[in-house]
Amino acid sequence: MEKCKICYGQLVRKYKNLFDNRHGYPGRFYIYQCRNCGFMETFPQLRRNKLTQIYSKYYPRQNIDIKQVALAGKNIPSPTEIYWKGLATSCHFATKKLDKVLDIGSGVGYSLVEIRKLGGEAWGIDPDNNAKKIAQRLKLKFHKAFLENCPFPKNYFDLITASQVIEHESNPLEFLNLCKEFLKDKGRIILSFPNTDSLYRKIWGKNWLHWHIPYHLNHFNKKSFRILARNSGLKIVSIKTITPNLWTILQIKSLLNNPKEGTRDMMWNGVVQNSKDSGKKISLLNTLLQRLLPQIEKLLVTNRFVDFLGLGESFVIELKVIKLRSNI
Repeated sequence: MEKCKICYGQLVRKYKNLFDNRHGYPGRFYIYQCRNCGFMETFPQLRRNKLTQIYSKYYPRQNIDIKQVALAGKNIPSPTEIYWKGLATSCHFATKKLDKVLDIGSGVGYSLVEIRKLGGEAWGIDPDNNAKKIAQRLKLKFHKAFLENCPFPKNYFDLITASQVIEHESNPLEFLNLCKEFLKDKGRIILSFPNTDSLYRKIWGKNWLHWHIPYHLNHFNKKSFRILARNSGLKIVSIKTITPNLWTILQIKSLLNNPKEGTRDMMWNGVVQNSKDSGKKISLLNTLLQRLLPQIEKLLVTNRFVDFLGLGESFVIELKVIKLRSNI
């Protein structure tokens, strides 16, 4: 067994026989945990070329409505709405006017449209070929690739955002070092990614929504990320946990749907399961849940208390480059 990619500690098996319960990618996977720093890894880890293929094939972006993406900037949530709904895990909402922003993992471009609306200069990068087609139609500054193949200017950006991205990176240390190359001297990096020490992870265990097998390769707690940041020469300016209310609703829906191995969950892309009876059952459960959503959303104010305790579903972390003092 390999050593922990964060601290090189010993890995032990935490969960076995997990599978893609969202999009139906075949195969079973394991989660291993480091005895020293608590970092968790998915095994086996898919190679870069394979990940690129499955993003384009399995992620439900083939039929995105381009008009809907173009209209994303018309309804930017207010700071109050961002707080109460837990929307700050979309890191690009931290854009300041005139910021030059590189959004890594920009997907189909919603974030880029919203960055422009917030007064920033938006640049995006994502390996999904479906995202490239939409960016071209909307004339967005976009490149289809991983960060190591990014042709954008170095030392150019005031803000680099990566919302739910670093958990997909096979080499998170290399990823952060690459981010630094594109950042201005006084620039900021803001990341969000799932928190394995979250309350809901402890409740749901191997059924936690954010294992997201096999797309998530890395699973961080606070200790392991602090080690990673230090090793990359980055200073943590702020660290907080935030639970998007939508995530809680999706977790409940996922448990109700209980998709079988090798099938798509209709919650994520509208594809009905193979079994007609199963599809009808899931439809009824989701209809009932939809009717209860107003009451559920009122209860989700408790998510803000969970976040306050540091037990929220996602980290949101701001980083800056550590400046070495000159002896001269």
